[in-house]
Amino acid sequence: MRRAFTLLELLVVIAIIAVLIGLLLPAVQKVREAALMAQSQNNIRQIGLALHHIADTNQGQLPGHYDTGTAYRYSTLIELLPYLEAQPMYQYIDRHRGAPIGREWLLPVRAYMSPLDPSRGTKMAEFNRWFDTDDPDKLSASSYAINAQFFMSRPDLRNITDGLSQTIWLSEHYAWNCGGVAFMYTAGFTQGPSGSWGPVQPATFAHAYAIGRPAPGDYIPITTGNPPVTTAAGGATFQVSPRPADCDPRLPNAASRRGLQVGMADGSTRILAPGIAPSTFWGMVTPSGGEVISAD
Repeated sequence: MRRAFTLLELLVVIAIIAVLIGLLLPAVQKVREAALMAQSQNNIRQIGLALHHIADTNQGQLPGHYDTGTAYRYSTLIELLPYLEAQPMYQYIDRHRGAPIGREWLLPVRAYMSPLDPSRGTKMAEFNRWFDTDDPDKLSASSYAINAQFFMSRPDLRNITDGLSQTIWLSEHYAWNCGGVAFMYTAGFTQGPSGSWGPVQPATFAHAYAIGRPAPGDYIPITTGNPPVTTAAGGATFQVSPRPADCDPRLPNAASRRGLQVGMADGSTRILAPGIAPSTFWGMVTPSGGEVISAD
């Protein structure tokens, strides 16, 4: 007759299993994060490829965010929609051009939403009142922000004198409820940082002037001038994995502690280390500042 397990033996087995699970979970989480980062990098590549395709058809000129010029009618991320398998969204915006704000906030684009973005699970009551939903996956939110230093007005690939591989034109950014702000790819210049800081902002970063948060005179640290001068004390670059409640809408927000995912103007992607020097980071943000970028 086979002897039954004693209580002590069962407890030992359970303890061993618990230890093994505890050892395995971090590895599983790392693998999962790596897979999600790969998906996010693929989104950045898609957007970069779309930017190059649209530039190729217009002799290097890209759609700007604030001043689209004669070649384009809409801001950067809207003009890219036909190149990102989002033609129905573009057609809807085109049909309703000039109409009051309405369903253009309800045009989600898969390539604009990062699977890593932790802000997507938070709530914004304003949107429930406006659209009966506060799910960013059903709205025109964007987890990626374009660099306002380059896309502000009539950008041209030929004008990036610092080099395409040394210029950031796209960055991760929490899409939703970042300090109470939602970043929408359909938001136009009238709701940009030059105006009131409302709950809806365009998906941009790196504006070179105060934008009213948290206090007047608090500037984004942009490297400007010749020789370059960093205008902000403290040398902020980007946030690393902040909680949505602590998210600073003035800065890019890295979803992973490994660093910030960015798209370079040559179409490549990079992960910037959390300890990157402010002069290096902002040197890569300015497309024609003449800075010499170090290898960190």
